[in-house]
Amino acid sequence: MYFGEAHTALDDKGRITVPRRFRETMDVLGHAQWYMTRGFDGSIFLFPKEEWDKIRSHTNQFPSMDTQALDFRRMFLGSAAVARPDRQGRILVPQYLREHASIERDAVLVGVEDHLEIWSGEGWTAYQKRQEEKFKEMASQLFQGDRDSGLNIIG
Repeated sequence: MYFGEAHTALDDKGRITVPRRFRETMDVLGHAQWYMTRGFDGSIFLFPKEEWDKIRSHTNQFPSMDTQALDFRRMFLGSAAVARPDRQGRILVPQYLREHASIERDAVLVGVEDHLEIWSGEGWTAYQKRQEEKFKEMASQLFQGDRDSGLNIIG
């Protein structure tokens, strides 16, 4: 499971260094091959192969003539690139994805349980500020039906 955020920067060749704690999780889970693509809200998604295969399997359930599914495939699968961290833990981020995420130098790698996301430093800060007012409501919605579990993280 991936969680937390780590600040990093692009090098001159367009690579980011994956922080040690994320690399250690990758090693433990056997996540050597990653699929990187256009994410939501100006981010870049990184999925380990197993998660990528689940997403592809799901998108394949829709016919090619389903225009909404086709549009999604074009945006999501058409933007995909395969990535493997090198010995120093660096991953090359293709130029077209750096442009999508407006990453020029400063980047943030965010762990979101089953995948990672890359954000520009400014983009991640702006996203958090936009979501801050909704955060408590999100928790309420998410855990509302979980009363039987005994989990009570909100008031």
